[in-house]
Amino acid sequence: MQMDPQIVFSYGLTKSGSTLAYQLVLVALERAGHPQPALRLPGVTVSRRINAIEHLDADAAARMRAAVAAHGHPVAFKTHTRPDPAVRDMVRAGALAHAVVRDPRDIALSMVDHGVRARAARKPAFAEIHHLDDALRGIDGQMETLAQWLALPGVRILRYDRLAFDTVAATAAILEHLGLDGDPQAIADEVLSRRFIQLNAGRRDRHRAEMSAADSARIRARYAPFYDLVLPEGAPPPPPGTPLTAPLPAGAR
Repeated sequence: MQMDPQIVFSYGLTKSGSTLAYQLVLVALERAGHPQPALRLPGVTVSRRINAIEHLDADAAARMRAAVAAHGHPVAFKTHTRPDPAVRDMVRAGALAHAVVRDPRDIALSMVDHGVRARAARKPAFAEIHHLDDALRGIDGQMETLAQWLALPGVRILRYDRLAFDTVAATAAILEHLGLDGDPQAIADEVLSRRFIQLNAGRRDRHRAEMSAADSARIRARYAPFYDLVLPEGAPPPPPGTPLTAPLPAGAR
């Protein structure tokens, strides 16, 4: 299928299956005849292996658009950062974007696991995550970031349980969002068998077996708007400006 050169932003909460979602997008594009080389743009991409980005100012965004136009095909960019004004402008002008989400209780458990591995390997990323409360402080900020992405037009919500445990259906949804024809089963099979997807434990509802009822309840209350408005399958994006974290009780920190 022919597509005009277009940017696709693949955003996700940490530990939410965002790498799996990104790889599904890459393979969907590649199988549609749109190769996805690492563009290696100084000041734009932050990885030598994939088109990953962090923050973009107007100049960096202009270089990104020029590179994609010169490439001649849609290009997907992975990110965990908030949409800068230049990124928001691109989405409003027609760039596609999705946001990958997961139950914060399972995200927190995965972050604590990563912290243990990081300290054992003497690596800095996640090494500061010792306990659930350490993870929750990071998730608070991520909920603010997610709210900014969901305030943009057309951002598609992808949920961890569908991605990880019904990958073919998730792939079909990705193809529909991209406006591409393709074989969801073949794309899912290639990604799951041949691509690096960083799924870690990959267990559904880990918190049911690995988290106390008290911790589960307090996290559910802390992110009540997210649980009510975003996490349910089929829920539309909440109205722009909707906070996804409940107000803390008076005196709480």
